[in-house]
Amino acid sequence: MKKIGHIKREGYSICVPQKAKVDARIIGKLQCQLMCRVDKTVVHVSYASEYLIRGKTIVDANGDFVTSLDNDLEKKLVVVDSDLNLWYALLLQNSEGFDDEVEVEILNSISKYSPF
Repeated sequence: MKKIGHIKREGYSICVPQKAKVDARIIGKLQCQLMCRVDKTVVHVSYASEYLIRGKTIVDANGDFVTSLDNDLEKKLVVVDSDLNLWYALLLQNSEGFDDEVEVEILNSISKYSPF
């Protein structure tokens, strides 16, 4: 596992599925829990190529579609479906230490975290 800041410095970018299913109530609850967290926060991600192989569409932080023709596809990571609510709660929290507080675990297979 690596911190988000470390991954960004290595040139990786974090993307999300285009048709993300998020729940505002869960995001709100997670935001409250994040204010007084004790343990480390871990977001699970997978390589963009894994999502594209399964026919899912992905967008990057700018809202642009990620395709298999992208030059830097190997440097794009996608937040797994089961961690999307947590990801958006972290983004809404807008903490100054976000890059140094949150850890990312890169998964080789996403079958456990995302039903296809």
